[in-house]
Amino acid sequence: MTGMGVHNNVHVPKDSWPAFAWYAIEFFIIMAVGILIAATSMDYFKKLGFDESMTNWIFWGIVGIPYPLYYLIVRPLLLKRPALKI
Repeated sequence: MTGMGVHNNVHVPKDSWPAFAWYAIEFFIIMAVGILIAATSMDYFKKLGFDESMTNWIFWGIVGIPYPLYYLIVRPLLLKRPALKI
């Protein structure tokens, strides 16, 4: 019985997948979470009597809240290293 030969044409995903793509995925996940939180909380602000232009500002302000929370608190303190370090 013969053994299998060694091939140096093995596909290594790390070499072909760009590292910045992980940061982009991370960014858009945080954006999706922010949009979800903002969309679910808009009824509350409309009930308070804010007009349409003000609720637009509130919506995008709420979308921006998860970014500093994640990048300044969660990522450095809980992960202790860059996310998805390659």
